[in-house]
Amino acid sequence: MYYFTYDPWIGKLLYLEDFYVMEPFRGLGIGSEILKKLSQIAITNRCSCMNFLVVIWNQTSTEYYTRRGALDLTTREGWHLFRFERKELLKMANED
Repeated sequence: MYYFTYDPWIGKLLYLEDFYVMEPFRGLGIGSEILKKLSQIAITNRCSCMNFLVVIWNQTSTEYYTRRGALDLTTREGWHLFRFERKELLKMANED
């Protein structure tokens, strides 16, 4: 799953929401083909980059993406992922 979004510093980007190759099919080039197609979609749609998240304990995926040239923005740019959950959203929505 992917969608397009916009960052005021870098412009239009493709956000990769979910990407998973089941274990029995890993090592067959399926992931590479999916990334190739996503890259083509991003370029065709004039995206400046593709962003995605990898959970911190998934070292296999982190290494896979790094080998392919992905940058870990956690260390490079110091970004943190934050979330407001429903309780906080309701609280802020009802502030005076």
